[in-house]
Amino acid sequence: MNMYYDSFFPDSTLEQFLERALAGAPVKLAEAIRYSVLAPGKRIRPRLAMNSGRMVGIAREAAAAAATAIELVHCYTLIHDDLPCLDNDDFRRGRPSNHKQFGEATALLAGDALTALAFEALLTAAPHVTAPQCLTRATARLAWAMGPRGVVGGQAAELALSPRSTIDELRTMFAGKTGALFKASLLLPADLADLPPGPQLASLERFAAELGFAFQVADDLEDGEKDRTHLNILHHLPAHDARMLAIEQLGHAKQELFSAWGNDGGPLASIAGEVTSRLSGET
Repeated sequence: MNMYYDSFFPDSTLEQFLERALAGAPVKLAEAIRYSVLAPGKRIRPRLAMNSGRMVGIAREAAAAAATAIELVHCYTLIHDDLPCLDNDDFRRGRPSNHKQFGEATALLAGDALTALAFEALLTAAPHVTAPQCLTRATARLAWAMGPRGVVGGQAAELALSPRSTIDELRTMFAGKTGALFKASLLLPADLADLPPGPQLASLERFAAELGFAFQVADDLEDGEKDRTHLNILHHLPAHDARMLAIEQLGHAKQELFSAWGNDGGPLASIAGEVTSRLSGET
């Protein structure tokens, strides 16, 4: 039977970690980090990690360590994505982006610092993991998700897109830019639990891939019509077809999840429902 605990991820978890981790850091840098990490958000990725941790039966402290690490990586990507050399966005989550608030240099350093803090956060799982190789495996996965085969690679792939790019190339970019952190959110807890290969692990991987794709399609549908400077799914499919493709594939992944996990997959399916609602224009 899987371990029971509340899978909610409160902002106080982030606040407590930052209070310890930023002690002695330069004041402006610490302010910039807190500004982005503690900004209002849906916390989808850490919620995925907490629910995955509950499913695979690890201690809540270990799940929270993975969830915190993922959220710190996500915040780093948002800070850097907004910089003038990339998307040059002035606002994030309804307020000035980090570089508009603190300057480009401090924003760059804040993002860099968050990559280091993510590993520090993950390593707090150590006392709650029985086998050292589990933490080693999780650390390697976090590095993969952050690096050239994950988020950074996805961002680079987006820069390389052209009007001649295929939908397969677009999907590869989605898998890195968005999907890598969804995959890490679900599989870091599996690593910490030493979940063996099999239907349960495969269902988490499939669900992560389709949830990441659907999430990015929802972003494209919301932003694509008003922002034609970025190549997106609407360059390849009409909005209706893109929406139906994402919903159908995510639906199959949810079925696979329930087949492998039974009712334990319900909370993850609920998060998928939030993404489906975005795709349907309900939120």
